[in-house]
Amino acid sequence: MEAASLQLLENYLLAILLGALMGLERERKDTRLAGLRTFILTTLFGTICSQISISAPHSWILFGGIIAVTVQSAMVHFLRFRADISAGLTTSVALLTAYGIGVLIPLGQSLEAITLSLITTVILYFKPQLQEFSRKLSERDIFAIFQFGLIAFIILPILPNRGYGPYNALNPANIWLMVVMISALNLIGYITLKLVGQRWGGPVLGILGGLVSSTATTLSFSRHSRSNNELSMTGALVVSIASAVVLIRIAFLVGIIHLQLLTQLTIPLLIMFLAGQVPAFLIWRQSSHQETPLPVTRNPVEMRQALWFGLLYAIILLAVSAGKDFLGDGGVYIVALVSGLTDVDAITLTNARLVETGTLAESQAAISILLAYISNLAFKLAMVGVLGTRKMLLWTMFCFICLAAPALLILL
Repeated sequence: MEAASLQLLENYLLAILLGALMGLERERKDTRLAGLRTFILTTLFGTICSQISISAPHSWILFGGIIAVTVQSAMVHFLRFRADISAGLTTSVALLTAYGIGVLIPLGQSLEAITLSLITTVILYFKPQLQEFSRKLSERDIFAIFQFGLIAFIILPILPNRGYGPYNALNPANIWLMVVMISALNLIGYITLKLVGQRWGGPVLGILGGLVSSTATTLSFSRHSRSNNELSMTGALVVSIASAVVLIRIAFLVGIIHLQLLTQLTIPLLIMFLAGQVPAFLIWRQSSHQETPLPVTRNPVEMRQALWFGLLYAIILLAVSAGKDFLGDGGVYIVALVSGLTDVDAITLTNARLVETGTLAESQAAISILLAYISNLAFKLAMVGVLGTRKMLLWTMFCFICLAAPALLILL
């Protein structure tokens, strides 16, 4: 058999399999508009139309196909409405998706078709979870997600990609790219926190709190412990795990910007992380495992948050460059200690960026990042001392000492 014929058979077989994958899920629904056979035929129909348009260049065939599927879905809905049968639009849209997936196959995009088919099936299957998640989001959260789209896909592409200001350190495109990256990372943690909720207790809340904001998590659980002394141990557990997750954030951010710098930081960060898990495990064994409240965190992709981080990042870029120019290594480390009090991400990205441009040596940047992390631990410990209980303070201090000790040994 000729290679072209074999390719056609493969295309059609793949269309049948992908249609069956989505149709199987719809077949289980009592109020479905289309089931297994309909999805298979729709995907196969899209592949046939696509193949015809390739063989004889008539692009109208593809448009005719999608119009046919749309009219068919609308007609079935109309008939069901007249018969007073409840039916949603999900299956109709899924049918159009199936058609599009079928069209992709003869165009040499089988991998994309498979991926989209799997994604579509997951979306169809997890309907209750997605509905629950949507109910948990406030209007402000949804608006903030729209703002992330504005930050990432509209503002970033139009910013100039060149240096401005003293030391030529301020590159608008680079600064905003860091804003987008941090916003995306925080948003992933925030959405996951909304989805998971209190389902898996303190350790998971600590992990997710570290992804969103370890400082906000510390503030929240310090207040919880003050209002409910029984949450002191749990609060220390969540805060210590959130602070340990910051080490993973540091490694991730450094690895994206300058992988070579990560090689110098990998061992210290790994030792610090493992050392921090020892007291966390002890606290977890002794805590009551009661229901843990969610940390109170703001949506991390609000425009005000993005602008604040961009401003902070730009200031630290200038401060590190000026500190190195006027005070040498000492100036770099002073900036790290001060900036690390409230935020570790900005100084981490700054140092990685300056290593990439040759402004800082890798050893300087590594020491600066470790100093910023220790400074951040000290700030959060002070927060627990002011807002939390004495019991939470003592356990948090124990955890933070274990986290910071390896770095202090390296620095000293």
